[in-house]
Amino acid sequence: MISKLIVIGLTILIQSTCEPDRRVITTLKYSKFYVKPTVVNGEPATRGQVPYLVSIKEPVKKIGERRIIWKNLCGGSIISELKVLTAAHCFEGNNFYYEKHPYVLRVVAGSLRTGLTHSGDTETNIISQWRKIQKVVLHKQFYFPKHDIALVFVSEAWKFTSNVDYVTTALKNTDYKSSCISAGYGRTGYRLQDSISPILLVARINTLPKWRCSMIWEMNMSTFICSDSALTDVSRGDSGGPLACKGTLDPAETQDKDLLVGVVSGKNFDKTTLFTRVSAYHGWIERNRSSKVGNEFSYFILNTVLFLIYLFFRFKFLLVYPTTVKRNPL
Repeated sequence: MISKLIVIGLTILIQSTCEPDRRVITTLKYSKFYVKPTVVNGEPATRGQVPYLVSIKEPVKKIGERRIIWKNLCGGSIISELKVLTAAHCFEGNNFYYEKHPYVLRVVAGSLRTGLTHSGDTETNIISQWRKIQKVVLHKQFYFPKHDIALVFVSEAWKFTSNVDYVTTALKNTDYKSSCISAGYGRTGYRLQDSISPILLVARINTLPKWRCSMIWEMNMSTFICSDSALTDVSRGDSGGPLACKGTLDPAETQDKDLLVGVVSGKNFDKTTLFTRVSAYHGWIERNRSSKVGNEFSYFILNTVLFLIYLFFRFKFLLVYPTTVKRNPL
């Protein structure tokens, strides 16, 4: 416990020398990185409106015994009792520091506010649920913005309520002509001087057909969803958050329930916002959905036990059938 508190303290110090954020794309072929995608012209969310949305938080400042200020690092979406779907680039800073040390972060569901003071302990109350992170799985071929998808495994199962619930992931690779939303915390405009919203915001998003997205970007965009950002959009601070739609005709969609079709990835001021297309990674999600937290540790234990069993029987064999040493004549 003490060692983890020390790591959190070091993390707060490291933040002052963090790499510059890198989320504006000029083209996928020649990318430039400056900012990461905040809901622009969004409306305040109501409690239970997006119950699957979570805030992945990093520690900012320790202000007392077991009192830490946490800020929003990225968004994410609950897709099962133990798993959250988010963007891989949320963990790439400082040589993937948070991927290597996920226990430093916290995942918070149910809260409509972003700046929170909390001990960081696992907790479930009527307002919010706090969870520690056991494991982060990034797509092995991730290189921003390609394959920008990740799974977060929380330490304890979410307790599903009207304020905290899971969302179904899309199966069908199609255009989304219906009403879609994106939600998140962060700045209310594209500029760094724009104010940071203290509450969760929701924006209506219009998506573009696949052919038009590919035409704008001058390449095959089958693993992305592009948005028409004329009215509402995402900008800084909402990476990893959901793009959810209704009326998609997707076989996975249930009536009156949102369907998770995209994950906020990046944006370009002179083009569109990019979302990682969830249906394009259905197989990857399913393969990792069955992964259990701590599999590597389990395999280590299994191999150790098998090796000890081998040594036991080997030693027993030598006791029963001792080897004889033949001496060569001089």
